[in-house]
Amino acid sequence: MSVQRVPVLVVGGAYTGLTTALSLAARGVRPLLVERRPGVSTLPKAWGLNTRSQELLNTLPGVARRVRAAIADAQWPRMSHGTCLADPERRPLDPPTEPDPQELSSVPPLAWISQAQVEEILRTSAEEAGAEVRPGTEMISLVQDDEKVTATLREVRTGREYAVEADYLVAADGNMSPTRDMVGIAVQGSGVIGHMYIITFEADLTRYVKKGAVEVIGMPGSGCSFILDGSERHTLWVDYFPERGQTPEDFTEARCVERIRRAIGDPEIDITFVNARFFPINHKLAERFREGRVFLAGDSAHSCPPNGGQGGNLAIQDAYDLSWRLALVLAGQAGPGLLDMYEIERRPVIGITLEREVELAKISEGRVPASYNPADPDAPIPMPKEYLGFRYHSPAIRAEPDDDGSVQEDPWNPTGRPGGRAPHVALTDGPREVSTHDLFGHGFVLLAGHEGTDWVAAAERVARGLGVPLSAHRIGDRFVDSDNLWCRRYGIEPSGAALVRPDAVVAWRSKTAADDPEGDLATALTAVLTR
Repeated sequence: MSVQRVPVLVVGGAYTGLTTALSLAARGVRPLLVERRPGVSTLPKAWGLNTRSQELLNTLPGVARRVRAAIADAQWPRMSHGTCLADPERRPLDPPTEPDPQELSSVPPLAWISQAQVEEILRTSAEEAGAEVRPGTEMISLVQDDEKVTATLREVRTGREYAVEADYLVAADGNMSPTRDMVGIAVQGSGVIGHMYIITFEADLTRYVKKGAVEVIGMPGSGCSFILDGSERHTLWVDYFPERGQTPEDFTEARCVERIRRAIGDPEIDITFVNARFFPINHKLAERFREGRVFLAGDSAHSCPPNGGQGGNLAIQDAYDLSWRLALVLAGQAGPGLLDMYEIERRPVIGITLEREVELAKISEGRVPASYNPADPDAPIPMPKEYLGFRYHSPAIRAEPDDDGSVQEDPWNPTGRPGGRAPHVALTDGPREVSTHDLFGHGFVLLAGHEGTDWVAAAERVARGLGVPLSAHRIGDRFVDSDNLWCRRYGIEPSGAALVRPDAVVAWRSKTAADDPEGDLATALTAVLTR
């Protein structure tokens, strides 16, 4: 019997796996995704898509319109603290005080949507784009050589086993990742640093919050917090301390209903218990993100406390980052070394985020010094500096001689230096307002100043010569910078140009005109592609 051969086998069908499958399919690579569960989970898990995740997902077919249709609240949820939901003195917490978020992006600072909703959107979009999603299937073993990975798959319901060959395998199978263990990648970090139970229930809470309200309600000292998503299905997050003698028997249905009523402050309210799930709080970072042709992404590569909502967003960003590289390598448009840059670029940035998430968890638990000042710019709060101010460093980033090697910068004062996220600038396209980010995601993009006609012509010749998807736009031609911000935010003169990767990261720039724009651009792009 012949063995099925696929370009990429994706193991795991949550945020990471589904984003990987969709992003690959959108780039002409038809992956196979296997997921042990029979379908997408309908229970809420992670909440919220940050700006970076929205920008990336918006470049993928079918996602933006579906998220807009499903979104509960495009702004920050209302946040408050009190002794219980019914506490008449429950006090609101102001949303983060920041400059105008529209200076950073054309998308909202937060899309308040559940992981279950996002996963359903990603799966539908991935299958429409051509990805094969095979639920109820698990991977039980793998072997690899210099040319392929051979995985043994098993149908969970029937027990039937069969083999699949793939050029590459993406491990998107979560924090406990059997794939990570199979290839012998160890993890660093503090390991399990806490435990929670997430209790899902249904109740009419309109006596205490407005109908359709989207709220996060903390109850300091009680070990509980509510997440209300605008429907009648809600979650109560409860601290769990097995080291103090607590056991799963403390979370029977009856005891969970009692806890819910106590947290609401209403001993008579009707409660429909849905589910109670144990959730370990981890701090883990894989020692490496690659072993041969197997790559780790999302929770298989790293995990952090849920307090800042970064785990799911990091997973989406990993998946997008890895998939555009895989697509170029599989198409023969980039050298295999481009895949090594995935770990080199992502791991340092993720490490910083994990450490700050651990500190945020301590703050949430009250374990902070009296000197803690949340207004301190270095305070461990997951602000846009983390997910919009990152800077990558690798041989595929054409760093400038005076680069200081920093891994973060202030996103409200972007420099446009290679390795950073391409700054958002509002442009007009006739009567329509667009963002620079609306131009990214489908290949490389060269943005030139209004005096950069030679750069645009050079880009057309370089694209043909290298056989790489590369489009070019002269700001001031079709796309107009009415506020005169583009040159300042990208750090170039009107005669300069910036090369932006598919993940909206500046790969190289020329601050001014060049004597040989075609040669300079070809040299830069060849290096970026590790050819």
